[in-house]
Amino acid sequence: MSDKINSVKEKLINDYIRKIDTAVENYNSAIETDGEIFELVFEIANVFENDVPNLSGSLLLRTGSELRDASTTRAMLIMHLANSGIEYKGKRVEENVNEKRFWNSFIHWFETELPSMELLNTRYLHWDHWDGGTWILGLDYDHEFTLYRGTAYPDSLRNNTGDFSEIKAFIEMAYKYWVINSGECHYKFTIEVNDRFKIFKLPYRLQSGIVIKQGYKTTFPIDKIINYRMFERKIQFSEDMISSKDLMEKKSALDFIIDALQYLISTQGDSRNEQYRMLSLSVNDNMEGKVYAVVKKELDELMKFSNEYFDIRHNDYLNGAKEKREALNDSQFIEYLYNRAYAMLYLLRLKHKDIKERE
Repeated sequence: MSDKINSVKEKLINDYIRKIDTAVENYNSAIETDGEIFELVFEIANVFENDVPNLSGSLLLRTGSELRDASTTRAMLIMHLANSGIEYKGKRVEENVNEKRFWNSFIHWFETELPSMELLNTRYLHWDHWDGGTWILGLDYDHEFTLYRGTAYPDSLRNNTGDFSEIKAFIEMAYKYWVINSGECHYKFTIEVNDRFKIFKLPYRLQSGIVIKQGYKTTFPIDKIINYRMFERKIQFSEDMISSKDLMEKKSALDFIIDALQYLISTQGDSRNEQYRMLSLSVNDNMEGKVYAVVKKELDELMKFSNEYFDIRHNDYLNGAKEKREALNDSQFIEYLYNRAYAMLYLLRLKHKDIKERE
């Protein structure tokens, strides 16, 4: 237990928190790494080595972790004050910093640079003869959102609150309705959007007109909807929740992805063996081959994990064999199981078209 914080040390901690806030506010995510933030958190970790011994081990100190490390350091300093009965009364760290900066950059580009790139339908453009002539964007955002979404242009976009769900909706509407419907125009628009995602270190990419969360590495996009209510919606929910820092949301993500996999399995036949056989054949039709065997075994393993080993999708304390289901309390292991199930489900979704074509 450290000594009680005196007024001098309290001032020092408050000064460091303000320095973190300033560094975050001035953070330029277009730079590959931000040495200022790394140097500051490293300095703080050294200064409070004895008072907050867990701080150093909580920092990643690698490319892309600048804001995460700053937030961790700030939170642990505030907790150190709280442990001594001192309430930190300074301002909160701004939320969704990268999302806000992305939107600020994107909408500025969209309204000033995009009109002259010959990517937008001309009905959304006006020619201004002033000063040599230039194209001016003529989009009525309220009209367009009412037309295609049944809602007014969101306040979150007007005020830039960093609501990524609305940013996503805007980009997807632009791709589908406002950009010229040609492969070349869609490609150039996609490149511009994805370059900005990279600049602001957001884990998303625009692919075939849909903004998807990065994580699963593939060059093969999913281009079909099997069943939105019973299948696709669950996958979307899981993709949103698995990146949460909250343990229960991660567990819910795992529940949803296993639920989606179970649904796909259930559509393939009456018996479990027949279902596994049909899905394995969709990937490789050589029943004597290793690919077929691997897929079938993996399906069996994933269902064992969810039905027998762990508390996935089930509230029952015991499994069918009256054995105790093990609780999942390790976020990293939950992510491992999720990614394992997600990879299998992604492969089966890619091959689902092949099944239909043979029928």
